[in-house]
Amino acid sequence: MHVIAAPSSGGAVLGSLGAGGIALALTLLLVLGVRGRGRIKFGAGKAGVCAFLAGTSYFAAGKIWADAERVVDQGLTGLGVGSSGPFGEIGIGAAALIILIIMLAAPLNAARAAAVSLLAAFVWPAAGDGTLWAVPCQLGAAGLMMIGG
Repeated sequence: MHVIAAPSSGGAVLGSLGAGGIALALTLLLVLGVRGRGRIKFGAGKAGVCAFLAGTSYFAAGKIWADAERVVDQGLTGLGVGSSGPFGEIGIGAAALIILIIMLAAPLNAARAAAVSLLAAFVWPAAGDGTLWAVPCQLGAAGLMMIGG
């Protein structure tokens, strides 16, 4: 006789992964998929999606994963985003739009698509809740929470 146990109320589909575990797993998948020497080989589209989800998971993971966000913030500050810099005043919304244009119009290979998508995962939520840029981040975070809770 086989008994199927009911899932616990706090359980997730894959068991307890933790935010750091999801970030680590997605980063590993991204690196292996972009390298493409094993069973998985990412094109630009899949690399971009995986990188965006990995970057989104970094917010929840915190600790060492937050370092990437700090580097991006310093780079944006250096370019004058949010203040008057070498290109004049550039708002965070303009930076988010520029990243979207690069994603859609530039000829990107898998590695470049991954880099631009990671950048988008940090810049888009910085535009603030209620903006168009926050929607993909919120959807990505919701999806990751359903998987690894």
